[in-house]
Amino acid sequence: MRMCIVHVFRLLAAMVVTAALCVDTGSASSASDAVPPGCSAWPAAAAFCTGPPSNFEKGIGYPAAGGEAGPSTTSEVECCCACAASADCNGWTLNGADKKCFLKTRAGPSTQEPSKSAVSGLMPPRPPPPPYIPKYPTPAGAKNVLFIAVDDMRPSLGAYNFTLPGQPTHSPNLDKLATEGLLFTRAYVQYAFCSPSRNSFMTGRRPDTTGVWEFKDHFREEGVGADWVSMPEFFKQYGYLTLGGGKLYHPASATENIGMPDNDYPASWSPEYPYFLPDDDLGSQATCADQGPVRYPAHSPPAEKGEKFAWCEVDIAKEASVLYGQQVRDNCIDHLKLAKNISLVGSARPFFIGCGFHKPHAPYYAPKEFFDRLPPAEEVPLPHDPFAPVGMPMVAWHPYADVAGMVEDPPFNGTVNMTRLHIYRRAYYAAISYTDYNIGQILEALDTLGLAQNTVVVTFGDHGYQLGEHDTWSKMTNFELGVHIPLIIRAPWMSNSIGKETDVLAEMVDTFPTLAELAGLPDPRFIAGTEGINGTSLVSTFIDPTNTSIKTAAFSQFAKNNIGTSVDCQFFRNETQLMGYTIRTDEWRYTAWFRFDNSDAGWGPHFGKVFLNESLGTELYDHRGDTGKWLDWPGENYNLVNETEHASLVEELHGRIVHFIQLK
Repeated sequence: MRMCIVHVFRLLAAMVVTAALCVDTGSASSASDAVPPGCSAWPAAAAFCTGPPSNFEKGIGYPAAGGEAGPSTTSEVECCCACAASADCNGWTLNGADKKCFLKTRAGPSTQEPSKSAVSGLMPPRPPPPPYIPKYPTPAGAKNVLFIAVDDMRPSLGAYNFTLPGQPTHSPNLDKLATEGLLFTRAYVQYAFCSPSRNSFMTGRRPDTTGVWEFKDHFREEGVGADWVSMPEFFKQYGYLTLGGGKLYHPASATENIGMPDNDYPASWSPEYPYFLPDDDLGSQATCADQGPVRYPAHSPPAEKGEKFAWCEVDIAKEASVLYGQQVRDNCIDHLKLAKNISLVGSARPFFIGCGFHKPHAPYYAPKEFFDRLPPAEEVPLPHDPFAPVGMPMVAWHPYADVAGMVEDPPFNGTVNMTRLHIYRRAYYAAISYTDYNIGQILEALDTLGLAQNTVVVTFGDHGYQLGEHDTWSKMTNFELGVHIPLIIRAPWMSNSIGKETDVLAEMVDTFPTLAELAGLPDPRFIAGTEGINGTSLVSTFIDPTNTSIKTAAFSQFAKNNIGTSVDCQFFRNETQLMGYTIRTDEWRYTAWFRFDNSDAGWGPHFGKVFLNESLGTELYDHRGDTGKWLDWPGENYNLVNETEHASLVEELHGRIVHFIQLK
C-alpha cells in the first residue's frame, strides 16, 4: 500500500485542481480578484485558502522551530497564499493579534501546539511538476545505482573486524554485502560533521570549494554553486530516474542550510516524484521499554524533533513502519518497485535511488529487539585509552557532544562517567544493528525484484565517530576516528572485486566519479557543470584491489569559530577563525591548525585566507602497521610532532598541506 502513496497524493491533487477549475466563469473571475498573487498559479491552493472556515484549525499552531516568518498580516487568506507561493511550505499559522504569519516547511514538525489566538492550515498536495527532459542520451547498458548513506556510522562492523563479547556479529547484512562487493579499509570523509560532509560528497567538491564548514551555509547559494550539477543531478541529466528519501543532504530549516531547497529538490531529483521526508514525530511518540537520561541538560532548550532521551529501547516490532529508519526503509523499497514498474510499462530506464538513514545518530533509538541481541552494558568494552593524545595541542580537542551526563570535573581528561560510557556504547551499537537490519531488507528487495545484478550498491558512513576515545564523544575532530568511515561498494559485473578488500586511500569526493564510471556514464570532470569536481575515480581498484597507487594521501579539515576548545556549529562561514587541515598517508597522519580569516573574503576557488605563518598547533601520529581495522589504534595516543627523529617527515607533510591549501 505504501508503494502507491505518492500516486494517491498526485491523484488527489489533480482532483482538487479539477474541482477548482470547474466553476462558472463569473465566479472564477470574482474569486481571482480577491485571491492574493501567491495563489494565482495554483488553483487547488486558491480553492483551499479562500474556502470555508472549516479548512482551517483555530486555537492551534505549528512550532516556530520548523519554518520561517511570512508576511505581516491579519488575513488568513494572505498568510495561506504566502505559503502557496513558497515551494517548501506545506502549512502555516497566523497570529492575527500580532500580525505574525508563520510558514511551516515540509521538513518542519507536523505536531501542533495550543495557541488561543492562532489559526493554522495544512496545504493540499502540490501538483507535480512536469517530467524532467534529459540533457544527454542515456548510454547503452547503463547500470543502476543504489546509494545508502548512514549518519554517524563509524567502522564498528563485523566486516571491519569488530565484534562484541559473545556475539557472532551485530551487522550481518553489511558484513554479507562486504563478501559480495569491495570493502575499502581506508576511506575518509573530507569533514567530520554532517552538513559540510554531505555538501562535499553530494557535489564531489572539497569543503574549501563548497565553503560549507558549519550548518548555516550551503553550496546552492548564489555566487557559490547555484549552477553546479550535483551527483544525483548528473545521473538525472543522462535520463536516470532519480529518487531520494531520508537524510542525504543535510535538512534545510530556518537555522540550518538556510535558503537551500530542502534536500536539493527538485534539482537533484526527478521532479515528478517528490522527495520522501519521514515523519520525525512518530518516533518520539513510541514507548520506551527502557531509556537513558534526558539527552540535554535541564537549562538547555527542548530537544529538537521531540527527542527526549539519550537512548531508548523502543517497544515496537522491527517490521513496523513507525520510526524514521523504518519509514526510510519502506520508502526505499517502494522506490525500487516504482523504478521496476516504470521500466516494465515503458522503455528501460536506469535509476539512481538514494536512501538516507539517521541512526546511529544520537539519540540512540532502536526497537527493543536490537538491544536484546547485545551483551549487557557492563560487558560492552570501553575504549582502550579514554584520554586525549599525549602532547596534543588543545585546539585539536572537542568536548563531549550529542549526549548528556558524560563530562565530570574537570571537563578535560577528567573522570568520565564509566557507567554511562558502557550504556551509551551499547545503545550506539544497537542503533547500528537496527540500521543494518533495514539495509538488509532493502538489499533483499533489490534481489527479489531482479535488479541486483545490474545495480551498483554503495553504503557508507557520512563521517566517523568517537565513543569515548581521546576523551571525547561524537564527531567533530581531525583524528582518525573522526574522519575514517566504512565504505562498501558492490558492482557484480566487476568480478575481481567480489569479496575483496582494498587498502587504497579513498576519499568520499571520489565516490561521484567512481559511481559514474561504474554505471557507464562519461567522466563528470569533462562535462559542463561538474568539471570542477575534486574527486578521482577508483574504478581501477575494482579491476585490481591490490592497486593502492591511485592516491598517496587523503585530506580532511575542520573549522572553528573561536580559538578556544568549544565548538559551535551554528556560525556563518565569514565567522571562521581557524582551520585545521589533516593529511593521512600510508603510514602517518599529520595535522596543522592555522588562523583563518574569512570576514571579508569573496567567493571563488581561494575563498578565505589561511595565515600559513600563524600555526596554532601541529600533530603527528604513527599509523605504521595500521590495517584500517583497529578502531583504537594506539598510534594516535601520542603526538610525535616534536620528536627530532621525525623532523624531516614533519617538514615534508607540512609542505604537502600547504600545497594542498594553495591549490583549493
